[in-house]
Amino acid sequence: MSTRNLLFMLAGVVALLAIALATRPALADLPPRPTHQPPPTEVPQPKLIGGWIELRVQLTPGVNAQNLEMVVQWQDGLGAWHNVDSWRGAFDSVTDSVGRKVWWVDQYTFGPTPYRWVVYESGSNKVLAESKPFNLPRENRQTVTVEVSLAP
Repeated sequence: MSTRNLLFMLAGVVALLAIALATRPALADLPPRPTHQPPPTEVPQPKLIGGWIELRVQLTPGVNAQNLEMVVQWQDGLGAWHNVDSWRGAFDSVTDSVGRKVWWVDQYTFGPTPYRWVVYESGSNKVLAESKPFNLPRENRQTVTVEVSLAP
């Protein structure tokens, strides 16, 4: 292809771009956009059936609640305790020297297997308290509350 033909082709492309830009409507000519958002579409939520387990820990003076963690354990048929790793964490709240932790229990978990709460120092894993064994909720929206004290 010769230089002359290349220049003619380039001039044609530039001319087409100029025509396209000239015939395009200006931004001021466009209709105004709505300034409000349409309401979100409601997404139906599944109806959950289950209950809660709640731990309340009476804290002693000098104990830093931020250094404590809790875990729920279940007991097997031989009497050994095993951590439920998905039910492990720090307090949800601390009010008037009472730490509180709550976990959701799905209906499929309901049952008589013995469980217990264990409170420990998060840095050293030193066990500070163990609750008495308890059972999970047996009916929908039931809360099983267990209380322990860190007093010796």
